[in-house]
Amino acid sequence: MVVLWACAEKRVRVGLLSGAAEIDSVVCLFEAVAKEKGWCPEGALRETVYRSTYLGLEVRDRLVGGMQIVTADRCGRFPFNDVWPETVPARPGQSAHVAVLAVEQTVRGQGRLFWYLAAEMWRHCVGIGVSSVYIEASPRILPIYRRLGWPLKVCGELRSQWGAPTYLRSLGIPDVAEAILRRAEHSAYYRQIVSQAFRVSIRAAVMANTERRCSTALAAAGA
Repeated sequence: MVVLWACAEKRVRVGLLSGAAEIDSVVCLFEAVAKEKGWCPEGALRETVYRSTYLGLEVRDRLVGGMQIVTADRCGRFPFNDVWPETVPARPGQSAHVAVLAVEQTVRGQGRLFWYLAAEMWRHCVGIGVSSVYIEASPRILPIYRRLGWPLKVCGELRSQWGAPTYLRSLGIPDVAEAILRRAEHSAYYRQIVSQAFRVSIRAAVMANTERRCSTALAAAGA
């Protein structure tokens, strides 16, 4: 695993999985979670390995979660088009599909672990020129994403995916950054997320955002 971010104190690492054995390990983890939850992905978890990026989450040197980020095929289609064929991104080359985001039952409910993965996903997307991502969410998970501050946009109505009711939503990377910076101005929890995602000091990130807003307000007022 190529480590992208690590917290020595908590013994947590997030990294890019590249070798065949590493990718197989995280896909096996996805398959175990799917079985536990009663999902029926059949062969979907392995169909797009060749055009996917995998992030792994390790706690105390053990893989406990991960994420699969899929780019468009030659026709500009994504895995979600099997369920929502009418949803076509205006710029497929600047979009990606978070096809799977899953962690073991033993670490669920730990929001920080979720954010560790999400922050590295955003950094990866920015690095490859992706400005928006698509993600599926069950009716139970959707409110959780909203509470976390994700500015989700409606892209697909409730339909059955892998045998479970699911919504399709999109998320602009710049919109997420703005939302998190707003929360970081008043929350130590989100300041830590900013520190990881932006790789800058917490104070610098918050101050830069405040200065930018002041400049925008002055310009709008004609000052």
